[in-house]
Amino acid sequence: MKSWSDGTVKLLSVSLIVGLMLVGVSQGWAQGKEGSLRQKLIGTWGRVSEVAKKADGSTYEPFGGNTRGVLMLDKDGYFSEVLVGDARKKFASNNRLEGSSEENKGVAQGTLAFYGRYSVNEKDHTLILHVEGSSYANWDATDQRRVITVTSNELKWTSSAASGGGTAEVIWKRTK
Repeated sequence: MKSWSDGTVKLLSVSLIVGLMLVGVSQGWAQGKEGSLRQKLIGTWGRVSEVAKKADGSTYEPFGGNTRGVLMLDKDGYFSEVLVGDARKKFASNNRLEGSSEENKGVAQGTLAFYGRYSVNEKDHTLILHVEGSSYANWDATDQRRVITVTSNELKWTSSAASGGGTAEVIWKRTK
């Protein structure tokens, strides 16, 4: 019977250790890919659609229609969101500080920008936006809650307190 040399035993031991490490790494990668709800949210999202409803159930266009926007959620817990719609009008003066009453009204009705920190309640599938500053000053230093569902490429949320009143159901797509 042939015996194994010390070199062969060491080589097998090292191979076994490396193999076990690779299995652990691959399992960790697979879990991270599926990951927590918070991990799934990290990234940049483009606005796809919104259905805003008043208390009486009627729908409205919160930004004047054709709303475009971006939502960014980073790994360190910071977010920013910017929305623009057709309620905005070009300024005749070509100077944002010299808009007419109607032009300024269009800016207020056709844009929303806010930023801050965010947290996620995994159990309740809730995204909490801790707003530090907003173009809509009523949201400064508030928490905005969104009930969410997220897949690899789509984020849907419901807001029970839309900035234009009522509720909003919003769909975002992950940008590439």
